[in-house]
Amino acid sequence: MKKLTFTFFTLAVTTAVFAQFPQRTPTPNDTLQSVRQLADGKVKLSIYAPKASEVTVSGDFPNGFPAAKLQKDEVGVWSFTTATRVSPNVYTYDFNVDGLKVFDPKNAQYKESNSGVSNLFEVKGPENDFQTLKDVPHGKIEKVLYKSTALEGASRRLHVYLPPNYDEISKKEKLPVLYLFHGGGDNDASWTTIGRANLILDNLYAQGKLKPMIVVMPAGHTHIQGFFMGAGAQQDPFCRDMVQDVIPFVEKTYPVSNKREHRAIAGLSMGGIQAINLALWHPDLFSQVFPMSTGYFPNAIAEIKEKYGEVMRNKTINSFKNFKIYMGGEADIAYQNNLNMMKMFDEFGIKYTYENGGGAHTFLAWRQNLKDFAPLLFK
Repeated sequence: MKKLTFTFFTLAVTTAVFAQFPQRTPTPNDTLQSVRQLADGKVKLSIYAPKASEVTVSGDFPNGFPAAKLQKDEVGVWSFTTATRVSPNVYTYDFNVDGLKVFDPKNAQYKESNSGVSNLFEVKGPENDFQTLKDVPHGKIEKVLYKSTALEGASRRLHVYLPPNYDEISKKEKLPVLYLFHGGGDNDASWTTIGRANLILDNLYAQGKLKPMIVVMPAGHTHIQGFFMGAGAQQDPFCRDMVQDVIPFVEKTYPVSNKREHRAIAGLSMGGIQAINLALWHPDLFSQVFPMSTGYFPNAIAEIKEKYGEVMRNKTINSFKNFKIYMGGEADIAYQNNLNMMKMFDEFGIKYTYENGGGAHTFLAWRQNLKDFAPLLFK
């Protein structure tokens, strides 16, 4: 009798719970695969938006710029298929539904930036091997807050990559540091989301190509107005923050060396100019410099020639172990600015090396650049 009473009670409670939460009507979205690689190597992108009037998608995948229009089927799924095969790589994409940027709810892979998030997808293959998640020892990423005296006491965030076996290595030696900057519109998380810096470095460590190092990825935008692409470190509040706060904070917080030969600096686009400004105006702080897809604008070049000739002739600049400039091909929007900048460097006798590749002004180029220069560091 007791057993029968308990069964009726349980059934009553269960019925009451389901009465409060009625079953949802299934939709095509339940089983939708928003990113699919087709048999012919093309990629199909889809989103369920039955009430939408127009849907587009844009990104750095083939045919993703300018935005491509999606076609709606009879059940409300909008789709777009690339016109050509998509090579193995990691790509970003953004859906736009009736004028509103929409995060793909079926894909948790994302890029973080100052203006929000974008989705990403990976096409696997041999060309992509260097930046994919593999069964190797992994480093770890820390999100760290610090107080910036240069920026009115603001609390700021850094991403810090610590190498595999960091706990053991750091007991034995002071580690060198690579300061790695993002571009305009992005933030300190961009290099570890779409940039895949941690996976690239993990795989290089596994191949025995890297000397153990810490990689510090700061936020290049500030709440204080400044000329981020201008001539000289003093025009950019971020550069002041780097010298006054970031470097001292890192050297106080982590077991790192404070020697010039153990600091390197790299950056892309806006971050490339920030790296150049720091390197040229503070050459005593860094031993290696790697700007990517960047170049001074004509007005900044004119200002440098007029006001900062003495800075450019500082002999310490030509003592950099590496000063290598990368460009993403003629399609890179910084291509002409870079040519102008290198011509100015030649006039001042500044020594550098130059590599013009592909990938335009995107992480398709910058991930390759990181793979190329990271093994050069601190050897």
